Amino acid sequence: MRGILLVNVGTPASTDPNDVKEFIAAMLSDPLLTGKSEWWSKFLAKNIIAPSSGSRVSEKYKLIWHNDEETSVSPLIYHMQQLAQKLEGQKGVPVEIAMRYGKPDVYTAFRELERKCPLLHEVVVFPLYPHYAQSTTQTSKDMIGNVFYKHPHSFRLKFAEPYYNHPAFIHALTSHAKEYLDDIDKLIFSYHSLPLAQVEAGWKKGKEYDYVYQLKETNRLFCKNLDVNPHDTFLFYSSQRGKKWLNPFLDTDIRDLPKLGWKKVAVVTPGFPVDNLETLYDVDIEARKLFMEAGGEKLTFIPAMNSSDVWVEAIWKIIERT
Repeated sequence: MRGILLVNVGTPASTDPNDVKEFIAAMLSDPLLTGKSEWWSKFLAKNIIAPSSGSRVSEKYKLIWHNDEETSVSPLIYHMQQLAQKLEGQKGVPVEIAMRYGKPDVYTAFRELERKCPLLHEVVVFPLYPHYAQSTTQTSKDMIGNVFYKHPHSFRLKFAEPYYNHPAFIHALTSHAKEYLDDIDKLIFSYHSLPLAQVEAGWKKGKEYDYVYQLKETNRLFCKNLDVNPHDTFLFYSSQRGKKWLNPFLDTDIRDLPKLGWKKVAVVTPGFPVDNLETLYDVDIEARKLFMEAGGEKLTFIPAMNSSDVWVEAIWKIIERT
């Protein structure tokens, strides 16, 4: 029997500044993410970046944290848990979630899959990032492979390939977004920015590793499916950490749109099938504030697909071909 492991980058254990610092330090110690040497990445992350940014980022997490009568948890984990439960319940296969950085971890997820299904013969790893990047896809593959081969397991491992142009993904994305596109001047596609050096390295290896090609293909197919004129769209990037990153930057250039007469926009984030800090804060809070202060009239935030039925079906169809 097959099992499914849903994988994402990660999230702090809580909004406490110490937990946030620990998460930032773990993430930015990864040389595949930073593009720097391992020792230098760790030094910067643990001694400079995490201590200086932990409290500020903690305040952002407090604004988006999922709190209800039963749980207080990161929205990323909440939505992934809901997605896993739906996928498991509707398709009758064991499903677990795991993070590249932090908890829940891959080793525990593997053990839980084996507990659920002693006859497990294969686990399909499904990364919740549709487009290839060494700072997401590659580092997750490397880490999961290391965990898998360090311990005996009853199953083999398969990885779902980037699905940026898969018909099921495009159908789910456009079906979900369609209802938010009324009464707008422009549609904004927002993606996570990457260092230009990483982008160029991927481009040289071909389309399978070309982040910009892949996200633009997603945008093209999105527009084709919904009959949106590409000239009525913009491409922005967020979470940049320097000038030599993919631009234009959402947190600066979105302020120019009202001046050009585009005062009603919708923002979709196809690179994030599950909502997180970058969608719920960077787009729905910060970009909205900047846009409205610059004279905008309406910013429609299109939430991620999260655990919607159409996304559950899309994941299943993608996995069937893996």
